[in-house]
Amino acid sequence: AIGGTYMTLLNTAANLGGTWPASMIMYLVGFFTTAPSECSVGPDGVTEVCLHPGRDSYIPIQLGLSALGLAWIFLLGRRVMKVAELPDDAWRTHLLDDVKGEQQQDEESNGLLSGWGTS
Repeated sequence: AIGGTYMTLLNTAANLGGTWPASMIMYLVGFFTTAPSECSVGPDGVTEVCLHPGRDSYIPIQLGLSALGLAWIFLLGRRVMKVAELPDDAWRTHLLDDVKGEQQQDEESNGLLSGWGTS
């Protein structure tokens, strides 16, 4: 029972880790957007005329974060490629190598592997 609860908690954390950037962008857009002010009805009685029309901040935020992403690629691109080209063995910790070796020696000494591979 506790395993299912724990897996649900881990899945929730993973989902939040993937969705927080969108929440942050929506917050920033709302924070930096300015609403129109000092508006009045036009001479024809239908149109609205605003002295300060307001500003949508989506495009400036998009351009700023795109520039940040390009700078990230430019500054760290070589390092990322160097790490990506490492052999598979460089990613392994080898923490259990001694344990596996001892288990295999025990099995060989008990004769469990003596019949395998012979015809």
